[in-house]
Amino acid sequence: MSARKTLAVVVPCRDEQDNVAPFYAEAKAALEGLPLDWSLVFVDDASADATYERILALRAQDPRVKIAALTRGFGYHAALVAGLSSVDADLYAIVDVDGEDPPELLAKFHAAIEGGARTVYGIRDRRPEPEWLIFLRWLFYAINQRIADGPTRLWMAEFSMFTREVRDFILSSRTTFPFLRSELAYAGLRLEGVPYVRRARRRGRSHYNVLSMAKFAVAGFLASSTFPLRFVAYAAAAFAALFLWLRLGLTLVETGALAAVFGFAYLLLALPLIALYLARTYKNATGRPVFMLDRERSRL
Repeated sequence: MSARKTLAVVVPCRDEQDNVAPFYAEAKAALEGLPLDWSLVFVDDASADATYERILALRAQDPRVKIAALTRGFGYHAALVAGLSSVDADLYAIVDVDGEDPPELLAKFHAAIEGGARTVYGIRDRRPEPEWLIFLRWLFYAINQRIADGPTRLWMAEFSMFTREVRDFILSSRTTFPFLRSELAYAGLRLEGVPYVRRARRRGRSHYNVLSMAKFAVAGFLASSTFPLRFVAYAAAAFAALFLWLRLGLTLVETGALAAVFGFAYLLLALPLIALYLARTYKNATGRPVFMLDRERSRL
């Protein structure tokens, strides 16, 4: 009889002390029904509350609970990379600890994997949010799908399960700005989506606000597309054509003034876009690791 496959569930945490125990209970109930040897890999992204201590207490009761403690706050996606890098398994899953993504859906994910899928992800239904936020979220997905250099999936988030092959592909990326939903789609292996209704956060406050969502959107565009750089070239051609048309009949002084206005407007448009990609290129060239694991506090 062949050995059972293993599943590592990566759970990023930052200041989630009140959600750790309820999540563990719910996840354990869901995972016990799967024909897999599983572990929960909590990644503590330098929490300032008692999150680490709560996870440590769970590990004392259940050795299947593992802890990857980071030396400082590296961010959500870096925490995911840390978790995926810290354990070996046949299958991997990502679930947030706040209760919005139901762990019981992992059974459907696993069934799809058994059916031949390499990556299975949750397709989020509409959540009870302000209409303006729903519109901005839709706008992000719509724009990202149209300008991405490679394949993308609408309404795809990090709530997923995938094979070791996909995990290895994710970790092979050299970018210092990991954006996992983009990497999962870019892999090109068979993907399947499972619709679900995202629940309200169980306890505590979300770490995302309008500013962080805006940063997340910019990071998503930069990770999946070079269209903004091409747009700079398109804009140059459009500005030149418009200038040549408008200058007809103008005096030399008026033509000079028009050129100054157009040149200034173009620089305001082009320089920020170029600077964003140049900064990202610089960061990638330095090649610093996206996370640092605290070996003394980790339990793997």
